[in-house]
Amino acid sequence: MTQAHLPERFYSLDALRGIAALCVVFWHWQHFFYTGTTAGQFNPDRLPFSDGLSLLYTKGWLAVDLFFCLSGFIFYWLYSKKIACRSITSGQFALLRFSRLYPLHFASLLIVAIGQLWVSHTRGNYFVYPCNDAKHFLLNLLFTSSWGFEQGYSFNAPIWSVSVEVLLYIVFFSCCRLLPVRAVILAAISITGFQLIQDYYLPTGRGIGSFFLGGLVFIAYQAVLKSKHAAALRQFVLVITFCAWLLCIAALHQKTDFNSLTIFNYPLAHRMLELIWSWPVVVLFPLSILSLALIETRHGPFARRIAFLGDISYSSYLLHFPLQILFSILLAYFSFDQAIYYSPWLMLLFFALLLLISFISFRYFEMPAQKRLRQINLLGQKTVQSTI
Repeated sequence: MTQAHLPERFYSLDALRGIAALCVVFWHWQHFFYTGTTAGQFNPDRLPFSDGLSLLYTKGWLAVDLFFCLSGFIFYWLYSKKIACRSITSGQFALLRFSRLYPLHFASLLIVAIGQLWVSHTRGNYFVYPCNDAKHFLLNLLFTSSWGFEQGYSFNAPIWSVSVEVLLYIVFFSCCRLLPVRAVILAAISITGFQLIQDYYLPTGRGIGSFFLGGLVFIAYQAVLKSKHAAALRQFVLVITFCAWLLCIAALHQKTDFNSLTIFNYPLAHRMLELIWSWPVVVLFPLSILSLALIETRHGPFARRIAFLGDISYSSYLLHFPLQILFSILLAYFSFDQAIYYSPWLMLLFFALLLLISFISFRYFEMPAQKRLRQINLLGQKTVQSTI
């Protein structure tokens, strides 16, 4: 199967991206228990729907690595061949990304800046994220808030992963233009990125490692489609993906006391926890993306009904913290204490508003702004259309 016969859209991956964005929101529910910029104490067992959502409350941050891996797959699918054969220029690529990402980023940055000023004025401290000064505003304005120049999280801090993605776009474009798209090259870059996690700078390391791992997934996807044994390979991938999920869920729910395990008098706790944390990032997420892509290619589009979650994933990701600031201000104004955030009804209200606002933002702000920016061809080049 050639590039021309690949699906025009992976609805399942869009849905997965949207679900990942909402997983981060569950992880950030703990923001409501902060006192100023200091993390507060709360009872995990009392959190809304804790019986079914406990993993999201404790491990939802891993969804950011899923974002990066999905981006790697999608960008190698959509752009790698075009960049390599020079049918898309660096200016066109930059315009596509800027027009999609910057309007909402700029708007949410202003909203959070105003909200933090209000919170600081009324409470004498910021809400959750402390570095809301002129320097960090400029870093956010330039999309460089997570390039190593910052002193901590600032303003609409979840944007840190998008800031890293902007840096990844530069690396991605350069690699596609200057180097062949080969598995060994992407593997080397990915391993380098994961090494940076421990040795240099966590955000960039996470981004590079998972993004180029996503590129490797796309190469594996193409290899399976071209193989004479495509059907058998597809079944094999589905089986090991299912087994990987079972192992991961079992590991995260197990009750073993790792601190009691030793080998040659060396405690295994740290090493075993490292393996558990890295398993979803380097095994589970790539296999899941590959499986969904293979299923959709073989059986046609599915998950259409929830693919809209992918359309509004950027909105829900960027707007959930501004909405949290608003909830914090309003509930404090009406003298509710933090125990209100244990209410399932409040969570349902929050998510309903988030999805509604995200849809409105996507439909009536982001897409019109994107279209307008792409029509303003400052570089005098033919505009390249893209939905992402």
